Amino acid sequence: MKKKTFGYVFVLILIIGLVVRLYRLDLRPMHHDEANQAYKFGQLLEKGEYRYDPADHHGPTLYYLSLPFAWLSGQHTYAELTERTLRGVTVFFGVLVLFLLLSAGKYLGNPEKSWAAVFLALSAPVIYFNRFYIQESLFVAFGLAFVFCLWRFARKPGYPEAAWLGLTAGLLYATKETSLIVLGASVLALMLGWFLTWLKDRRRRGDKARGRDKESLAAATRAFLPFLTAVLTFLAVSFGFYSSFLKYPQGLVDSFRALSGYTQKALEAGWHRHGFWYYFSLLFFHKGGSQSPIFSEIPFLLLALYGAILSFARMSRKPAENFKVFLALFSLITALAYSAIPYKTPWNLLIFYACFLILAGIGFTQLLNLVKIRQARIILAGVLLLWTGWQAYVVNIYFHSYPDNPYVYAQTSPDFMRLVTRVEELSQVSKEGRDLLVRVIAPPEETWPLPWYLRKFTRAGYWTASEQVEKLEPAEIVILSAGEAGKRTESELKAYFSQYFSLRPDVLMVLAVREDLWENYRLRKSSSPPVKQ
Repeated sequence: MKKKTFGYVFVLILIIGLVVRLYRLDLRPMHHDEANQAYKFGQLLEKGEYRYDPADHHGPTLYYLSLPFAWLSGQHTYAELTERTLRGVTVFFGVLVLFLLLSAGKYLGNPEKSWAAVFLALSAPVIYFNRFYIQESLFVAFGLAFVFCLWRFARKPGYPEAAWLGLTAGLLYATKETSLIVLGASVLALMLGWFLTWLKDRRRRGDKARGRDKESLAAATRAFLPFLTAVLTFLAVSFGFYSSFLKYPQGLVDSFRALSGYTQKALEAGWHRHGFWYYFSLLFFHKGGSQSPIFSEIPFLLLALYGAILSFARMSRKPAENFKVFLALFSLITALAYSAIPYKTPWNLLIFYACFLILAGIGFTQLLNLVKIRQARIILAGVLLLWTGWQAYVVNIYFHSYPDNPYVYAQTSPDFMRLVTRVEELSQVSKEGRDLLVRVIAPPEETWPLPWYLRKFTRAGYWTASEQVEKLEPAEIVILSAGEAGKRTESELKAYFSQYFSLRPDVLMVLAVREDLWENYRLRKSSSPPVKQ
């Protein structure tokens, strides 16, 4: 592929990747994790206040890197924020992953970069989690950037390469504390790749290979000072973010202390505990109810396996071939490490599956080279693109919030949006407007994402247990979990008109509306002209 043609093709792929991620970006209701992150960012946006919490929420990059997106959107308060603005942050970093393929330089051929970019751009699970306002899209972008920079530093350990290596490592660590898995896996992959190459080269070349071993040792000695530069850069970047840019210097130390807590959480897992094959079961094959389509990433898993086998088979002292071995080893080690940890959530697969898709791009390029008939190559590529396009549609648009979708995990039900709409309609008939008193009585796990959807209501209050609220009056609207509603007296609830809405599968919320407000709402509704069909 000519350089100019490759440039045009790659730009087109970037545009397609951006469009499919932005299309109806606010379609899926906010997940409770998204709403929680949004609240944390809202505090930073409004008050300039952020302090790292070692018990939860992960690192601070998501919040600080969201600021330019909010400012450019003209949004300066939590109430002004929108789903499109927040999810636009993770979409940006999702597309940045495609752009990072260019940094592989000569280590990947242009056709390999192009197909890898196509698979990443159209991958159903990658798109799904890129449209999620959580840390994972940033984590994958910084993780892959670190992997590429580590390889470049290993090949040429100079100061510019060291600075990039330290920067990407710092951003990765400041995104999620679990970055230690990625950092460790990449170093282990580099060492294993070098060892396998050394064994193969030693068997072939004998004394000449031993001479090269001495050269490698000398090169490693010269890399010491640049490596020290990388470490200092890593510490500076990590300290900047975790200390809230010097406001809370204890932040970086807290991040190190938090590692023991996250280790304990990973091992105990609770209701997030899943078996070793959990991630691969999501990717390999999933079929829900009778009306559910098939969800499967089998074509890309097979192509990734083919790409990895080819990489190992062609292992030599050539940097381009060994880079592919390094990438294959990193993908495998990371996948095994995440699979071995009992604590699992679907979005954690993103870091190693993105690498699988790059390997799939390598494998598909070689497969097309084996097919000598041009029309057959076109048909093969067309079928693969149709499959991934269909998967992207059913995962992200048609089954965006439904349990049949393998990537849906504790997702807010679309039925919950009926509750949100009803509360908004009730505020329009109340004399207080959005200043009406709203009480929310529910445990934390059954409260979110309500604080996001009630962010424009100035008098919304939250209680975690019914015992904390002596009486529901004078609240015009009360939202309770089903369990907390059962603790209220029947006589008290008679003053309210109640409806049930689904927050998540098997989790019900009760919307209790004071009788006078409900009567006004009912009269307003009945007097409204019918909607023309």
